[in-house]
Amino acid sequence: MNWKIKAAVQRACARVPVGKQALYRQLQRHCGKLIKGYDHGFLLKEAVRMAELLRGYGYEIEGASVMEVGTGWRLDLPIGLYLCGAQRIVTCDLNRYLMKPLALDTVRYVCENIDKVRGIFHPVDPVLLERRLAALRQVSSIEDLLTTAGIDYHAPCDCSHTGFQDRTVDVHYSYTVFEHIPGPILEGILREANRLLSDRGVAYHHIDLSDHFAQVDPSITQVNFLQFTDEDWQRYAGTSWSYHNRLREDQYRALFEKVPQDIVHWKAHRDQRSLEILTNGFPLAPQYRDSPAEVLSTAIVDVISRPPQYQHPG
Repeated sequence: MNWKIKAAVQRACARVPVGKQALYRQLQRHCGKLIKGYDHGFLLKEAVRMAELLRGYGYEIEGASVMEVGTGWRLDLPIGLYLCGAQRIVTCDLNRYLMKPLALDTVRYVCENIDKVRGIFHPVDPVLLERRLAALRQVSSIEDLLTTAGIDYHAPCDCSHTGFQDRTVDVHYSYTVFEHIPGPILEGILREANRLLSDRGVAYHHIDLSDHFAQVDPSITQVNFLQFTDEDWQRYAGTSWSYHNRLREDQYRALFEKVPQDIVHWKAHRDQRSLEILTNGFPLAPQYRDSPAEVLSTAIVDVISRPPQYQHPG
């Protein structure tokens, strides 16, 4: 699909006076990735990868109180972290996007693909895993799921002012969410994390810096949107579904340092195709022209951080 067509559809939905969320949800169900070609195993694998990455730095998901910023349409990551041994998962979103049938669809996938799921979660203690898989087999409603997995869903919720108790979160995380939030609000979310994190608490964020329209239009690169000024980009993607702050890797690092949070792990994944066109004269908006191509071509950042006053468990 041409990216400008998708952007136009999103803008049209945003102009609907009543029921815009329901309309867009139906479009996503029938034309987007919510149903068609959805890989149920992907985010379950990402939950395990996250748990193993944190374990490598001395932080454990097993027995942890976890908070997710940005629930979205599904509960795949909370379900995955439950199977990894999380004690409690609070998942928060500014908007109530969660689709209950899709959450139960993930439970159904787990129960119908037990051997495959056991393979995905092979690093998890097998006794714990079998006990939690057995519990998921008894789930028949969204209420059952939330109770069984210890998931608390809060939406609408301002993640920069949650009202939750101090020092009650062991792992604060987001997954492809930060790029959809304006910089000043991100700063507030990170400061709130500093208040919420326990003495041994840690934050993990997986940030997608790429132009998301490149996911549906292979004719453009992951830096396509860097050619537009803020004003021009707002005309294309100024909706709640398509908003992207377009912050680059160095700007995110500066944000973590400002809050402050100590960076424990920082892994940048650069897109080679983007790097090539940037080094060959791809036109950039003025605000990006002084940035190195290596920085601009960063597509994904994985970051583990913590409030500076706490001691690393290792």
